[in-house]
Amino acid sequence: MGDFFSLLQPITDFIFPPTCVHCRTVLEEDDRHLCRSCWKAIPLLSAETGLYQETRARLLSAGGVDDLVSVYVFEKDGPFQAIAHALKYEGFRSAGRMVGGALGEQMIEWGVRADVILPVPLHRAKHRERGFNQAESIARGIADRTRWPVVTDVLVRTRSTKTQTKLDAAERRKNVEGAFAVPEGKSEGLQNRTCIVVDDVITTGATILACARVLRSSGASSIIAASAALAK
Repeated sequence: MGDFFSLLQPITDFIFPPTCVHCRTVLEEDDRHLCRSCWKAIPLLSAETGLYQETRARLLSAGGVDDLVSVYVFEKDGPFQAIAHALKYEGFRSAGRMVGGALGEQMIEWGVRADVILPVPLHRAKHRERGFNQAESIARGIADRTRWPVVTDVLVRTRSTKTQTKLDAAERRKNVEGAFAVPEGKSEGLQNRTCIVVDDVITTGATILACARVLRSSGASSIIAASAALAK
């Protein structure tokens, strides 16, 4: 069956050529999801970028998080928003793995060291609805570069939450309060471990912080927040 679809793909691409998820131009042969112009238009983060420094300082001052790694700037109506939307709602898992690979390269470049990668979990109902977790796709991309294990059964979401998109900072904190847990018997794998907690986009950091507090109370020694992008 796999061979059949491999043979069919070139025909499908000829009839319906893949287009950029942002500008809708037809992609060149080696392009994935975005055209080259749109990829180049996404601002990159560095340790000196103001947005990175502000977000990192906010996370560290809130307690629970020891460091932050991220790669792209999320701009409203920008190319990365198109990637994030396609990943979350259109099931482009390969996009998550691709940006996760870039995030993994950033970690190597910045000298980050960790024991385990934990994607921010979806509630089981939303996971059934979407069929996958976009944060896990990104985590798998990180693992492709770093070889650190991805673990998906240590951190769980205990209740469904509203989307954070239209909530202010205080509402975001309240929305995810008590929404995460480490199941009984799973905390042993966290003892004295450095954990990377992965989300697609970090804005206020409320979700990452809620996860970090649960992990630290369960024995993790250090928490590194990671995201494909940061938003203002």
